[in-house]
Amino acid sequence: MKRSIRAIATAVCAVVLTSGAAFAQDGAGETESKLMVGFKSGFNLADIRVGADTEYFRYQDGAGKNFAPQIHVFGRYNFTKWVGAELELGWTQNAFTTFYDRTTTYRANNFQANALLNVRIPVLSVYHPRIYVGPSYNYNAYTYSREVATVGGFPYDRTYDVTNSFEPHDIGAIVGLGLQFDVKFATLLVDTRYRHGFSRSIRRAGDVTAASQQINKASFSDVAFMVGLGFSL
Repeated sequence: MKRSIRAIATAVCAVVLTSGAAFAQDGAGETESKLMVGFKSGFNLADIRVGADTEYFRYQDGAGKNFAPQIHVFGRYNFTKWVGAELELGWTQNAFTTFYDRTTTYRANNFQANALLNVRIPVLSVYHPRIYVGPSYNYNAYTYSREVATVGGFPYDRTYDVTNSFEPHDIGAIVGLGLQFDVKFATLLVDTRYRHGFSRSIRRAGDVTAASQQINKASFSDVAFMVGLGFSL
């Protein structure tokens, strides 16, 4: 029994020491630049939370989720190899569908600015996993709706400018997880994130077709997936 305990203890110590040495070597060999610029592009799955609904992305009150594109440019400054600050500027489209006496899909085109704290997770990996969190601001530049229905036996399909039906400003927060690794000429970035909007999104509830009577209290949320390239300066 004592020999078994000693053997197990020896093996554990060997694994710990080997892992520590490998991690130290990984850190010592890194020459990551303090400043990085680049771009990210992908898509999001947006939802509109109606009334007192606090369950994210739950199908309720005739509101449905839709995919939409987004693209950002960014600049990151690394204070250390573990912690950095990132500023993102870009364009994001959020879309949702309501079902009442017709099917109406709304697409909000936003200019977005995000200020994120970027923290590398201390694990031994060539992919350098990171978590990030920070405030997010959307400016609603243009929103349109497409209504599809059958009226009097005839198909009905029209598009309307409904920008003034939505609030122009949306304050939110982002939390996400990302991976990055070198591809010789740049750094490949992959991330997934959740954005939670705190602001009321709809200015005139009567212009938004939905079954809910609390649509005027609605706000946007979305889950996004993006890939991009970063270039060290």
